[in-house]
Amino acid sequence: MRVRLAISFIPAIVLLFSGCKTIQPSAPDYPVARKVYNKELSYVSIPLDIPLKLIEDKINLQFKSILYNDDSYTRPTADNVKIIVMKKRKITVGAVGGELLFTIPLNIWAQGRWDPCSFCPEVEKQTAFDVDVFLRSKVEILKNYQFRLSTSSDGFEWKTQPKISIGPINIPITALIEDVLDEQLQAITREIDRNVNGAIDLRDQVSQVWSLSQEPILIDDSTKTWLTVKPQSLLLAPVTSTKENLQVTLGLESFIETQTGTKPALKAKIPLPDLKQAGKGGQDFAINIQSVLGFKEATAIAKSQMVGQVFTAKKKSVKIEDIEVYGRGDLAYIRLLLSGSVKGELFLYGVPKFNGTTNEFYFENLDYDINTRSVLIKAANWLVGSSFQKMMQEKLRFSFDAEIKSIRSDLEAKLKLFKYKNLITLRGNIRDFSVKDIYVADDHFDIVLNANGRASVILEGADF
Repeated sequence: MRVRLAISFIPAIVLLFSGCKTIQPSAPDYPVARKVYNKELSYVSIPLDIPLKLIEDKINLQFKSILYNDDSYTRPTADNVKIIVMKKRKITVGAVGGELLFTIPLNIWAQGRWDPCSFCPEVEKQTAFDVDVFLRSKVEILKNYQFRLSTSSDGFEWKTQPKISIGPINIPITALIEDVLDEQLQAITREIDRNVNGAIDLRDQVSQVWSLSQEPILIDDSTKTWLTVKPQSLLLAPVTSTKENLQVTLGLESFIETQTGTKPALKAKIPLPDLKQAGKGGQDFAINIQSVLGFKEATAIAKSQMVGQVFTAKKKSVKIEDIEVYGRGDLAYIRLLLSGSVKGELFLYGVPKFNGTTNEFYFENLDYDINTRSVLIKAANWLVGSSFQKMMQEKLRFSFDAEIKSIRSDLEAKLKLFKYKNLITLRGNIRDFSVKDIYVADDHFDIVLNANGRASVILEGADF
């Protein structure tokens, strides 16, 4: 953010006038109610793409080629069949919505024996057939950032019908094989859950972003403007997927401020909180930026613009010798030191306002302080009765259209590609950028800027 925008909001407070006598009204001391600035949270999404291939590779490493081996005709039951279940090809992983879909291609070798009669020789015959087994797994991410899969069988498809032909006899073994498969699938689902749940943990990656977000970032070197983020919470949107990735979207809620000058001191970092479940998702962002403008800075700018100016009314004139800007309650006050037809201190006040249509800063209901008015009526009534007050109100309108467009342009340029320490990349675009409100604090003005659009923080080289 450019400093001049923040500073420019204050010259509009400067109200000048004059008189022909020395006057000295007392400084205003009556209380004025104050509108409280309740900071608003900003939201930026952090999409994490977890490649399905990564999950696929982790699972295939855990399963050997032989998944089941029954090499006895009599164990575990006397069924006269031996069965070996083997992984034919690698297990493949797909996804639909927030679920993983596993396809396990199996080759089943079976050997059966047959005794035609008590005195006949025993006949053995072996065969092999293929079957595709399907599993479905619901994906959850726990509050400690670990994965939890809940895998269950989703059926299987025979590529060749399981049977053993011995001479004229076809021994159907479908029911036997399906019993074996059902038993093995229970073991396989438990093994998949155990391995994936322990292998994928988002904490390290998310901790990195959480920690980096708390470091002040210089966003404008020419004006020494710093962006500070105070993260508050992390929200998890429903898990989704594409053909290639499992998509996890986190929402970073934080308070965002800007300030100018030296780099803000790095305070003790807020530890990573537990993850919260939320229905919010996508890449929409809403940022409320609190820009602080001190009364001293405002006074300096007001002096540069107004000190030395001469105002004339009814053949009388006054010159502004000094200005001080400050605030009380919701009002901006201007202390003026005048010379000429009126000498002394005068006080003016107004409500700081911003016109979002014209991008102008102005003062609503500009008026003399009550003490000033009572003194002027006695000492310099011409100032009260002239068009001076109206003239000041019209004169103190400041256009910030160019500045706002410039800031928006700068932000859009950064959002197109903003890298930080080769660890994260920010991408996005702005739909709307405007001044939302202005507040008067004890020693400064809070200028709240609002930007919304689409943006995301992308982790560079995330390794799960």
